[in-house]
Amino acid sequence: MTELFSARLKASTATIHDEVEHTNFMVDLMEGRLDSRAYALLLTQYTVIYSALEAKSREFAEDPIFAPFHDADLFRGERIARDLQELTGSEEFTFIGADLPITGSAEAYARHLGRLDKPEQVIAHHYTRYLGDLSGGQAIGALMGRHYDIPASALTIWDFTELGKTKPYKDSYRLRLNDIAGTGGNEQTVIDETMTAFELNGELLSELTSLADRPGAAGRPAATPPAASSVS
Repeated sequence: MTELFSARLKASTATIHDEVEHTNFMVDLMEGRLDSRAYALLLTQYTVIYSALEAKSREFAEDPIFAPFHDADLFRGERIARDLQELTGSEEFTFIGADLPITGSAEAYARHLGRLDKPEQVIAHHYTRYLGDLSGGQAIGALMGRHYDIPASALTIWDFTELGKTKPYKDSYRLRLNDIAGTGGNEQTVIDETMTAFELNGELLSELTSLADRPGAAGRPAATPPAASSVS
């Protein structure tokens, strides 16, 4: 029996996915060893990354290979901006603009997205970011509230209510992945670019590790870490 492309894509990128998922920054953030500033720092990077991805998604919206994946309800840009505004404007969480820099790795990530010229490449980043948000991202949202007392009103990036139940949407998304070859798309290009997407994300999280460890970082004190939680 021929392996479905969605399964092959997941298997082909499993090792690098696991490596990125266990970058020190993400492990420490998820286990409550950092602070609310570290989370705001992550969101700050997402402002440029999601802006670039969503601009590219609109650019390819009518492309026959990418069109099945285009869904404005997935877009996170406005939510990220609102979440950051609440965090940075709240008396409970005190940050200053200079304390939340956009990293060089985030800018490089955004520049790479801006240069994409194949629909399969856009699919790769779309898959990596949004399917991740619909999966492990849900745990991130829950743990940020638990560890750092961030209110739900500042965690709307992880709210996908408009899509309905998450599992059926993800199942449908994987069916669309399986149809890429049928729409004339090149599956190997998707795999290759998904590897690049994880590499870029890994570089971003590695840079954030050094920034989050900076002495005297602002924000709420970290909670006592619970048992480790995995992000799938």
